[in-house]
Formats: sequence, structure tokens, C-alpha cells
Amino acid sequence: MTDDSPSIDVTQDTFAVEVIDRSRDLPVLVDFWAEWCNPCKMLAPILAKLADELAGKFHLAKVDTDREQQIAAQYGVRSLPTVKLFKDGEVSDEFIGALPEKAIREFLERHLDRPADETLKQAAELVDQDNRSEAITLLQQALIDDPNYDKLQFKLASYQLDDGDPAGARTTLKTMAQSRRQDADYKALLATIEMNELAGSELDVESLRIQIASAPENYEARRQLSTLLFLEADIDGAMSEALEIVKIGREKDRDSGREALLKIFEALGNSNEHVVRYRRLLAQALN
Repeated sequence: MTDDSPSIDVTQDTFAVEVIDRSRDLPVLVDFWAEWCNPCKMLAPILAKLADELAGKFHLAKVDTDREQQIAAQYGVRSLPTVKLFKDGEVSDEFIGALPEKAIREFLERHLDRPADETLKQAAELVDQDNRSEAITLLQQALIDDPNYDKLQFKLASYQLDDGDPAGARTTLKTMAQSRRQDADYKALLATIEMNELAGSELDVESLRIQIASAPENYEARRQLSTLLFLEADIDGAMSEALEIVKIGREKDRDSGREALLKIFEALGNSNEHVVRYRRLLAQALN
């Protein structure tokens, strides 16, 4: 095999060199297959076609799981076909089953280098230099040439939100493919955009605290305070205010408090320590 060949069969003896080491230079897509697996036979020509079309952007490696059971066991392969993408020596992503070409192409596009990746680095440098508006303009121009690149879309929406433009961020986020909208980072950014929109520009924490002190059952003020505290990075305070609505409110108001908490959970992600704690407290308050 030559270095520019798009595909290679790997064994236990060659896996470290052909997959782990190679993936430090270019992504390596590893197809775990078996001769008896009909879906594997359907998938193989699609992978070969993409490897040939995108030669120089990723390598395609194939592992016969009947012969290389140790590799399959090491990487937790329990169903065939399983396809794992290695980058920088580690598994970066994977899919299971004979997906259609379009889905596999979208899978690869999320990981392969594109010209716009250099633009993303330049934009990040501009943000580090407090030139966010220039970074936004740079990404908007890059999207003209690569309008469906989700990394560009997502980063632009993030910068727009940080620049005080939640409406612009929402508009940008809407351009992202439907397949991305179930991803945790998409949901988190959308939740943060929605909280920015709810907060408005005329509210402040102290005035809301005064309103609540004089009228503890002003649940709308509590919800607004929860949102503002979240945007000011007072996560515990934000969750506490939303939980208080659940504890003392009537049924309709309790639903408002629960929804406010769920929105924060979505923005932070399930593994966040505050989310873990307040999920438990919310369950207790609802019972």
C-alpha cells in the first residue's frame, strides 16, 4: 500500500501505526465489518467512494472483526457495521449501521478540515483581542463561501449572542441543519438565547429583588430574576429563584418555575453539578 491509498486492511499488529499514529496527521475512519454481515457489504462501497472522493482529507481503515476480535473487543464493538472516527490518537465519533451516503457525508463533514477552519481560528484570535464585531463580520463573510458549515454557523451565533444580539444569534442558529438541532451544544445555545430574549433590556436585579420583597408571590418577577441571575453567571441563585416558584406557586405558576429550571438545565447540560443537584430538589418539590 502507498501513503496516498484511501483504504487499508488493518490487524492487531498494524493498528497502532495505521490508525492511532496516522490519526495524528489526518482523521482515520475505521470500518469494523465481517464477511457474513450483509449491511457491511452495503456500506463498504459507500465508504470506498467517499474515501476516493475525499482522498487526502481522511484515511479509511478496515477491521475484519472475525479475524481481529481483540481490536473489536478493545473498542467495544457489539454490532456490525460499526464505524469509528479516530483523531489525534483517540475515537472522536462513531456511527452504527449502514447509513445512506448523505448521512455519512454529513458525519464526515463535521470532522474533516475545511478552508473555513482557518477563518474560525482567526475569528477566535479577534475575540481574544476584544474585536468581536470584526470576528462576526469575518464569519459572516466565510458563510457566503461555505453556507452550510455548522461550525461557522454555531460560532457566529455564539459571538452574536455575546455581542448583545440574541435576535441575530437566533436567526443564525435557524440556518443550521435539522440533524444538528438535537445536539446538546445546539440546545444549550438556543436555551441561552431564549433566556437573553426573556430578560429584555429594561430589567435589573435590584429592582426585581425589591418587587419580590414587597410581593413574594410576584412569580413573574421571580422568573425574570432567575433569568437575569443566570445571565450574570449566578447559577445557584438563578435555580433557587426558579425552584422557589415551584415550591410556593399555584399550579400554573409552578409550571412556569419548572419550565424556567428545565431551560437552565438545558443550557448547562445534564452533567453540570448544579443541574444534578437541582433535578433532585425539583423532584422533591413536585412530590
